[in-house]
Amino acid sequence: MPRRDDGEEPLVDDMEDATIAFASPEQQEVPLPPPPAPAVEENGYRWFILEPAVFLIFFARYLIGAVLQSQILYQTCVTIMELNATECEPFKGINRETDEAKKIEDKVQEYSADIMMTTSLLESIIPAFVSLFLGPWSDKFGRRPILLTTFSGYLTGAIILIVITKITDTTNISPWFYLLVSVPAVLSGGTCALITGIYCYISDVAKERKRALRMVLNEASLCSGMMAGNVASGYIYAATNALTLFIIAGSLMTLALIYVFFFVPESLKPENIHTGSRIREFFRFDLVKDLVRTCFQRRPNFDRTIIWLTMIALTLAIFDMEGENTVNYMFMREQFNWTIKDFSLFNAARIVIQIVGSILGMIVLRRFFKLSIITMAMLSLAACVLESTVRATAQHWEEMYVGMTLGMMRGVMGPMCRAILSHVAPPTEVGKIFALTTSMESLSPLGAAPLYTAVYKATVEVYPGAFNFISAGLYFICYILIAIIFGIQKSMGSSSVYKAIGS
Repeated sequence: MPRRDDGEEPLVDDMEDATIAFASPEQQEVPLPPPPAPAVEENGYRWFILEPAVFLIFFARYLIGAVLQSQILYQTCVTIMELNATECEPFKGINRETDEAKKIEDKVQEYSADIMMTTSLLESIIPAFVSLFLGPWSDKFGRRPILLTTFSGYLTGAIILIVITKITDTTNISPWFYLLVSVPAVLSGGTCALITGIYCYISDVAKERKRALRMVLNEASLCSGMMAGNVASGYIYAATNALTLFIIAGSLMTLALIYVFFFVPESLKPENIHTGSRIREFFRFDLVKDLVRTCFQRRPNFDRTIIWLTMIALTLAIFDMEGENTVNYMFMREQFNWTIKDFSLFNAARIVIQIVGSILGMIVLRRFFKLSIITMAMLSLAACVLESTVRATAQHWEEMYVGMTLGMMRGVMGPMCRAILSHVAPPTEVGKIFALTTSMESLSPLGAAPLYTAVYKATVEVYPGAFNFISAGLYFICYILIAIIFGIQKSMGSSSVYKAIGS
């Protein structure tokens, strides 16, 4: 079994172990008061308690995604390029491009790419800084405040987007105003804080032997929300308009916030939650020093090496994803003349394949073939390399679906790597290590967005898919890093921790 502090117990107790404990000789000889009710009853914990909120928030965010980019393209066309509404109408993404629109496509995309890159950078720098305080703070004051704050930030951003879109119904405005949409989420920690809170919560409540599965199920709920948002986005947009779609997204975010407020309990035990000013404690720089010291401190065997190799692999994977997201929609328009509906359907199909691949991988490969956590991570990264290579060489839209199928195991990578971290790190340090990991992941767009944007702008006229070769190369580096951990585990298999990640 992996190491654990004696004072830390998961919310979901193993009732069989508890029964054995109550029947131990020590307890038979010494009268004890009745045991407290299990935490499962105190907190009303259920297996899927957090997953519905995760589904709703990602459903809403991906409902907005491509439509927001099309709004930026359209406003760039009418305000920056100063063309009339008829000429710019194809940039709304409802209908396929006209020959006239194709003539100005490259200029509109190049300018819009700078806006999207700036948005990506804005959503990275501040959350990465906040995350350094977030992990140690959440170890003291709980995970629930993080979830409530980030959900509120996304809802506030949706309200701003609705207001801006309403204004554009009557007046064309600079596309740079869309940067305001990201400000509330950024100030509340953004995706960085959300992912930190979610995985810390899972580490608190899940039994050690079920932790990897719980992380995959959380990833499945996240991906299901992304799929639903991608599928619904094109149809709702085509049937209504951008304003209606953004209002629906805002309503979904409201439901998610209400769900967290009323149905998601605090995962830390009340006696482990500190008192005092939460705001003052948040901005203590000694918490950051403690976080850095925790992540760099010497550990038994190769624990520190494994932690850092895993964190670097996760960061490079997010680097790939963020870079691709910056230019994917424009690449699909340029290479295959896709509309928002085409793009949304492709993303939805990709997510379905990813969910199916992840769940089947956990059931078939892990449960029946007993593949280890590390092996599952390596298979996932190999799938990512194959998919990116096919996408880079695709000349026909059907090949994109072939690449998607080859990458069906990609969804396992993140949960397996975080499971490795949760096993190698003591429970009292998981929050700090997850916080630094998500901070590094959040900073990755600082390099990813400019790199992918520059490569795409330089190659859009001759080879629009060239940026996918960058992804294939970086995923291969991630594979090598996890392979090194695999080698360490095999050479040090006698350690209980290494048995856990190798089983």
